[in-house]
Amino acid sequence: MQADCPGAPWELKLICPIHRLPLQSGSDGALNCANGHAFQYVDDVLCMLAEKDEFYEGAYLNHVKFRPRSEAIWHCWPLWVMCNGYPWMVRKHIPASSVVVELGCAGGVDYFAQRYKMIGLDLSQRSLAKANGAYVARIQADAAQCIPLADGSVDAVISSYFWEHMQPIVKDKILAECRRVLRPNGKLVFLYDIETCNPLIGHFRKQRQDLYRKLFLEGDGHIGYQTPRANLEVIRNAGFKIVAQAPMEKTALQSPSVYSKLAQFGLRFSPLFKHLDSWATGRLFYPYTALVRIADLLAARTLPDNWARITITVAQKSN
Repeated sequence: MQADCPGAPWELKLICPIHRLPLQSGSDGALNCANGHAFQYVDDVLCMLAEKDEFYEGAYLNHVKFRPRSEAIWHCWPLWVMCNGYPWMVRKHIPASSVVVELGCAGGVDYFAQRYKMIGLDLSQRSLAKANGAYVARIQADAAQCIPLADGSVDAVISSYFWEHMQPIVKDKILAECRRVLRPNGKLVFLYDIETCNPLIGHFRKQRQDLYRKLFLEGDGHIGYQTPRANLEVIRNAGFKIVAQAPMEKTALQSPSVYSKLAQFGLRFSPLFKHLDSWATGRLFYPYTALVRIADLLAARTLPDNWARITITVAQKSN
């Protein structure tokens, strides 16, 4: 199967997620494996799930449209601000024209399509359909079962706000799949929420443990919250070397979604959090986001890492 992409043509090698056999194009447009499994395209999305996931189908449709005019720093600097610096870290650690698969890609990041040969993987067919133009291949599949790509076929595996949605028991399986599809010295770049000791969030968690669990865990499907140390241990044990770690949101300056949740606790500062949420998500969203990023930079070495609410981990496949 050939795919059009930035730079030279490349071959996309897909495998059956059930039997791990190579897939071949059939006369009906489906992809078939030698054991008789067939997978169809729907809206140019290759569907490899037996049934849709009721929680995630259509739940995340965010699409990051920003494309810098060039790779010059004066054009690319917004990447440091948006998405908690996730595109910036990917750009920093993964060379241009690399073959990259993004897990839990939702509606896609257009900048990645401009810089890389991108493969998007998600549980939601609707999310992938919206990512039209962001990826040269879009696959509806469960990474905990199989990343349906051939061994050693990609240079990097990236994800944003995917890892915390995975139960700890399946994280080893996902990392084993990442290691399998990565080429030697291939990279991981994961942005994810972590189990935090941030004093602001901790104060409200003590007041209402049940509401904290409902809003911060169950409501968002965050069934894989772990401490920074536990996450790094899982990644190291899977055969990766940690290259960089960037804990963020250690201070009371948090993403607007946090204020929206804290406002629902109905405690003394709820009106303030409602105001902050509306203020930070309105016209001042981008200046506020830049302020949070600057606060992260200043607090990086002065506050404990376990005060962070989110982190970016960069790891390299050990040989």
